[in-house]
Amino acid sequence: MIPILTGLAAGGLHVFSGVDHLAALAPAAVENPANATRTGMFWGLGHGIGVSIVGGVGLVLRGLVDLEAWSAWAEFIVGFLLIGIGVWAIIRSRRIEVHGHRHEHTDAAHEHLHAHDPGDPSHHHAALGVGIFHGMAGGGHLFGVLPALALPTSQAIMYLLAYLVASVIAMGSFAYGVGQLATRSGTVWITRLMFGSGVLAVIVGVIWIVSTWPF
Repeated sequence: MIPILTGLAAGGLHVFSGVDHLAALAPAAVENPANATRTGMFWGLGHGIGVSIVGGVGLVLRGLVDLEAWSAWAEFIVGFLLIGIGVWAIIRSRRIEVHGHRHEHTDAAHEHLHAHDPGDPSHHHAALGVGIFHGMAGGGHLFGVLPALALPTSQAIMYLLAYLVASVIAMGSFAYGVGQLATRSGTVWITRLMFGSGVLAVIVGVIWIVSTWPF
């Protein structure tokens, strides 16, 4: 039970404490508030899988693989990934069509906001892929993996699975919150939030590259 609780705590805290995680996911959540939770869960699933891959390699090849060296380079590349996501979000903010649908019910009428991009059916696979790469990068992820390396194999597996579950729940919750904020802010603010989250991702990406420069 202790490995499971530790994995849940480590996964949740790590996801919410990483500004790079939030900056990477916010643009997608703002773009399609209706599917924000699902997108966040896919991102969290990918992130948990990435961390589990690093942990699995560490368990199989303890002492033979320099995980720190690999993680340092991967973390550097994450900066460029964030910039790419930010540029994508800025471009998307100019293409998204936002409109409201009014729904009549017996007790009250209300309006739902929908964001549409004609050339974009889904980003779930992209969110999963970005999450996997992100989960395999960064020195902070090594701290999440270290407890698994110190545990017996069976307990290490439980720890990593709990870490993955926490990552899915945490990112799904964050994306849901961002999606609700976008929906309640009104039609004009959805595109503004999309643009702003893109700019934030670019800024974080630049800072990330400078702070992790390996040369």
